[in-house]
Amino acid sequence: MDRFEVTYRLSSHLSLEKVAEKICNDQTTGTFTKIPEVSKEAFINFCADIVSVEQQFDGHQYFGSVVISYPIDLSGYDLSAIFTIACGGVSSIKPINSLMIEDISFSPLFIEQFCGPKFGIEGTYSKLGINKGPVIGGILKPNIGITPQDSAKLVKQLLEADIDFIKDDEKLQSPPYSHVKNRIDAIMPVIDEWQQRSGKRVIYAFNICHSDIGEIERNHEYLIQNGGDAAVINVNQIGICGLDSINKFSDVILHAHTNGLAFHERSDWGISFRVWQKVWRLLGIDHLQINGIDGKYWQDNDSVIQAYNDMMLPLGKTKAALPVFCSGQWGGQVPETYQRTNKSIDLMYLGGGGIHGHPMGPQGGVKAIRQAWDSSLANQSLQDYAVTHEELAQALAYFSNSGK
Repeated sequence: MDRFEVTYRLSSHLSLEKVAEKICNDQTTGTFTKIPEVSKEAFINFCADIVSVEQQFDGHQYFGSVVISYPIDLSGYDLSAIFTIACGGVSSIKPINSLMIEDISFSPLFIEQFCGPKFGIEGTYSKLGINKGPVIGGILKPNIGITPQDSAKLVKQLLEADIDFIKDDEKLQSPPYSHVKNRIDAIMPVIDEWQQRSGKRVIYAFNICHSDIGEIERNHEYLIQNGGDAAVINVNQIGICGLDSINKFSDVILHAHTNGLAFHERSDWGISFRVWQKVWRLLGIDHLQINGIDGKYWQDNDSVIQAYNDMMLPLGKTKAALPVFCSGQWGGQVPETYQRTNKSIDLMYLGGGGIHGHPMGPQGGVKAIRQAWDSSLANQSLQDYAVTHEELAQALAYFSNSGK
C-alpha cells in the first residue's frame, strides 16, 4: 500500500509518544470516544503508524519530532486532502503547545501523479537563448502607483542595460490604474522591438493573479495572444486548488512569489518551506523566490541557503525549478551567494531597489550586478574588480553604507 510520511516538530506537556498516538487516532479512524460501527478492516486499512519519536524534557514540557506514516487510501493522490489529514485537525489538538510540519515525504508513485514544472531551469534557458546562468533579473520600481506607459519606459531602460528577466511586483495585480492587460499592451511591444533590434530575448513576467480563477485564465489567454512568456503567481494567495488549475491550462513560465510564507516560518506554528516548495514544484512552479543573502527580510543567511538546498533536492522525475535569490540584492551579496551554493550558476539573481536605486540609474544597477557575478566567476574580489568597473565601484560605495 502506498503511503506518505509527515514529520512534526512539536511540544507538549504529554510525552510525545502519547501525542503521536492521539494524532494517529484523531486524523484517521478515531474521534473522542469509541465508535462500535468502525470495523476492524477499517482500522487495518486506514490507520496511521508511528514511524519514530525523538524527544527531550526540559522540566516543563516534552519537545522534539514525531514521524507518522499515513496510508494513501485516506486521501488518494489529492494534495488538498493530504493537507487536511496531515496538517488540519492536528493543529487543534489540545495537548499540543507548538507544532511545525517539518516535512512530508511522498512516494515515487505519488510524485508521478503530478506533471511538475513545464519549463524549469532548462526551459527558462531555452526561452532566453542561453545555455547557462546566472539569470540576471529585475523588478520594476516604483512597484506600485505608476501607469503601464511609465512601466514600459522603465522596461526599456532595463533592456538597454542587458538584463535577462523582468517581473511585475507581487503587489501589482490589476489595480484601476494598471490592469495587467494594459501592462501587456504597453510592455510586450517594447520587449519584441528589443529582440528584433538586438537579437536577445528578454522574459517579462506579468502578475496575472486575481481572486477569480476565471479571470486568471482570461489574463493568461491575453498574455499568450500577445506573445508573453511568463506570469507571476502569488502562491500563498492562489492556494493549492488555484495553482493546480493554473498549471493545467498554463503555457507560460510560472514565477512564484511566496509572500505570506513568514506567517508559517516566524513562529512555532505552521508549515515549513521544505514542505511548501515540494507542493509548489509538484503543481508546476518553474521559478521559486527564496529571498537572498543579507537581504532586507527576516531570514538569516543559513535559512536562505537551507531553502536553496531544499529546492535543489530531486523530486522524482520532475524538472528542476529555478531558484531565485531576491530581497535587497544589489551585487555585494554575490560572492557569498556563489560560494554557499557550491559555486552554482543555475539560479536567478533578482534586484529591485538594488537596480533602480543605483547612483547611475537602472542601467548602472544591472551592470553592477553582472560585474559582481563576473568578478566571482573570475575568482576576483569585488574591490579589485571595481577598480576597472565604475558601476560596481559606485554600487559598493553606495549600497555598502545603506541600511536595508
